[in-house]
Amino acid sequence: MNGGSFGLGLIGLGVLVLAAVHSQGRLSRRVSVRPKLKVAEPIARSHRYSDLLLEIPDFASLIGFAVSAGESLESALRIAVSRSNGLLSQEFAVLISNVDHGAVLGVELEKLVTESMSEQVRELASKLALASANGSAVSDLIADYIQTSVQELKAHLLEKAGRNETKMMIPLVFVILPITVMFAVYPSLTLIQSSFL
Repeated sequence: MNGGSFGLGLIGLGVLVLAAVHSQGRLSRRVSVRPKLKVAEPIARSHRYSDLLLEIPDFASLIGFAVSAGESLESALRIAVSRSNGLLSQEFAVLISNVDHGAVLGVELEKLVTESMSEQVRELASKLALASANGSAVSDLIADYIQTSVQELKAHLLEKAGRNETKMMIPLVFVILPITVMFAVYPSLTLIQSSFL
């Protein structure tokens, strides 16, 4: 076996590796069409969780600033809802709409605690309901809540970055690294073969 045929063999092996990776990707995409309905719900739930984590510090800060400026809890919620958008704002916009139609703010907050699908919304509504019922300092509760939510957001972003980094390593390990090794080893093997001829 001469150096030229050995080089062609290495190139053919590289082409086979690339073809296998490409066909596996196409197969995984083809197979994932059917169970998409099953995995769509957890993916949507994960995106909703991420969106809420990003919205909570800003929304809670608006409430805290308004309360610190002398606004009542209801007025602070109205200000926060009017100056923000997103999933969290939509949840509290429904609450404000119910209050406008004659509902009691404390009752609506308790209802939001029990009916909301989001743990973050339930926690915020629970703290606001507690402050409304007991006359606690809303600004202190909001400040503690913001600090907790920011720490949770940081942990979530770090976890997400770690998962993305792992995904980026897959093509590097299984595609780029084998090809690099083949091109690095080929000249040495060619030289060794030529020395025995």
